[in-house]
Amino acid sequence: MFDFLQYDFIQHAILIGIALALSASLLSPFLVLNQQAMIADGLAHVSFAGIILGVILSNEPLYIAIPFVMAASLLIKYLTTKKTINGDAAIGLVSAVSFALGLILVKKGQGFNISIESMLVGNIFTATNTEMILSMIVTVLILVFILVNYRALLMMTYDESYAKFSKIKTNFLGYVLSGLTAFFIVIGVRTIGTLLISALVIFPSIISSQWTKSFRNTLILGIISSFIVVIAGIFIAHPLEIPVGSTIVMIYAILLLILLVIKTILRR
Repeated sequence: MFDFLQYDFIQHAILIGIALALSASLLSPFLVLNQQAMIADGLAHVSFAGIILGVILSNEPLYIAIPFVMAASLLIKYLTTKKTINGDAAIGLVSAVSFALGLILVKKGQGFNISIESMLVGNIFTATNTEMILSMIVTVLILVFILVNYRALLMMTYDESYAKFSKIKTNFLGYVLSGLTAFFIVIGVRTIGTLLISALVIFPSIISSQWTKSFRNTLILGIISSFIVVIAGIFIAHPLEIPVGSTIVMIYAILLLILLVIKTILRR
């Protein structure tokens, strides 16, 4: 039944899936509970342009795309600090311009040989060794960053004004969190897809918060649910020959629906 596990591309897909699941679930509560969930969607659109630019300029597009998207994430963070532009507008502004740039590059790029469909929905089964290594690197960076700055990030999530009053370097931590989110999104776009990667960030906290109000428990349950759903998505998508990213999102949606129904029944 599990004979397909012997293939290298399946093993690579599982390793990348685990890394992305952990990264997404670690970022999820700090973004979702701080009403920054849409930054993942915005950066996914920026990644589209970054990867297209990388394909045109380099044999390893991620080496171009990662700094490009990280720079865009820092720009978004900077714009949100200005009173004249709110967070959603800043995200929409940068992501729209970047996506438009990507479409122009696709149209005018010479010798462009990457499928637009694969960019939109991703394909974790065709991931390269470089993508596998980078997915593990970003997971380690996110894990270390959160472990070292957990209390400060927690305070920023619930009360940024008080965090500033407590002499926490909120701007610095915010910029680093945005940069790491961008790093994760670029890897995710290549494997899960531009249209779907933000779901990996949003669902873990939404699902875990149905059962607990504790931030720590939200984080832990988000990690557990993310692992289960991502691995299940890989195991289901391969034999059915359907996109892994789409499968993961549908499993998340079904799980959330089941939890909401159970929660409604228990309240009666």
